[in-house]
Amino acid sequence: MMAHVDPLDETLDLGVADHAPEPPDRADERATLEASEAEALRASGPEPVPAAPKPQLANASETQRIVSIRVCATGATRWSGSDLMVALENHGLAYGRYNVFHRKHSDGRTLFCAASLVEPGVFNLAKMPQEEFRGLTLFAVLPGPLPPLQTLDAVVETAGELAAALHGTLQDSHGAPLSMQRAEALREDVARFQALLTMT
Repeated sequence: MMAHVDPLDETLDLGVADHAPEPPDRADERATLEASEAEALRASGPEPVPAAPKPQLANASETQRIVSIRVCATGATRWSGSDLMVALENHGLAYGRYNVFHRKHSDGRTLFCAASLVEPGVFNLAKMPQEEFRGLTLFAVLPGPLPPLQTLDAVVETAGELAAALHGTLQDSHGAPLSMQRAEALREDVARFQALLTMT
């Protein structure tokens, strides 16, 4: 049997940044957390509905998607690193590859990750208890070990639970409040993406 491939390992760059720059040309890409934030921000926005259904997936941008949701401290407050570590661990996220926290599927692949909102997005586990943080970005590479909609639901649910535990607020990938309408638009976008995948 073919071994399962972790969707994170199929993505050149991983992570999130506070202010995402435009990504460099593919020829100049390096495995940095900054470049992938730009990908995540673009990929998580609503896609226009095509005028006519496509008979098949045309390119790689239609076979992979990155969705992300931010959990932010309110106002000028900051979370202590020790409180943040406890909250992440209590919600099934463990520190791992790429220096971010991972929620794993039962098959060992990453379902989604939590990274620092501030670039370059990584955590230093040794220093984390003494540091303060103003937010997280939860992001998932689709498709992963679960169907895209199930993965999105897991990200949204966990983000909401973390926001409640840390007295934070939810934002979309662009920093706007995650309203019911925005959450529904994101879900519809992922549903369209999942439908496209079934056409192959």
